[in-house]
Amino acid sequence: RRIPVNTNKGQRTFKKRAQQTGFVKVGEGNKIGAKATPQFERLGYEIEKYAGYFPVTNELLADSDANIANTLIEFIGDESRVTANKLILEQIATLGETALSGLDDIKKAFNVTLGSAFKSTSKIVTNDDGLQYLDTLKDNDDNYLLSASPADPMKLVLCAGATSVPVEVIPNADMPTVENKIPMIIGDLKEGIVYWDRQQMTIAVSNIAQVGDLNAFEEDLTIYRAIEREDVTTRDTQAIVNGYVEVVAG
Repeated sequence: RRIPVNTNKGQRTFKKRAQQTGFVKVGEGNKIGAKATPQFERLGYEIEKYAGYFPVTNELLADSDANIANTLIEFIGDESRVTANKLILEQIATLGETALSGLDDIKKAFNVTLGSAFKSTSKIVTNDDGLQYLDTLKDNDDNYLLSASPADPMKLVLCAGATSVPVEVIPNADMPTVENKIPMIIGDLKEGIVYWDRQQMTIAVSNIAQVGDLNAFEEDLTIYRAIEREDVTTRDTQAIVNGYVEVVAG
């Protein structure tokens, strides 16, 4: 989940997830016993700055038949998305790995490891290799289990027994398969991970700035500079299964 913050370092209070046991039967005239109240925890953050600059020749901006400026802004936006994904994946990597040998292990991750607390809000996050793996899974009648969502044909769902699980695919370049382990992250990332946003991405544009060895005025350049400030921390380790599927190198 994304939480805007106004300071470089701080803490927020969250209610702990607890096992509730219900009320206790009380006989007539007997004392009512105390029950546990909600428990809370403090979660800290420490903001870091992430940035980059992008020089473009003014000839390219002026002479191209394409809208180079808009294309560059879209590219910078993708850089921001990749940065956030990288920070989130770094947090998930701190959790213990879980080997998934097939569909039954994926079902167990949903039904047992995550359980009813997170099952209904969870999804699978994988890469292009993982998409290929999921796209080959079949049921006993030889029907493929991965399909387009009836509610949104642009989204994918995996039919895992009685559960239809949303599937999100991240390019291999952003989420690589390492040592033949295809990443297969399962869970509710909004409950498991907190994205602290101190400053949404800002873009400055200058044709007179000096950056390192570059002199925009002297070299007839336009320099785009993007800055964002953020932190990512783990909130609930039980909301995420850091899974992987091991493939045989061929």
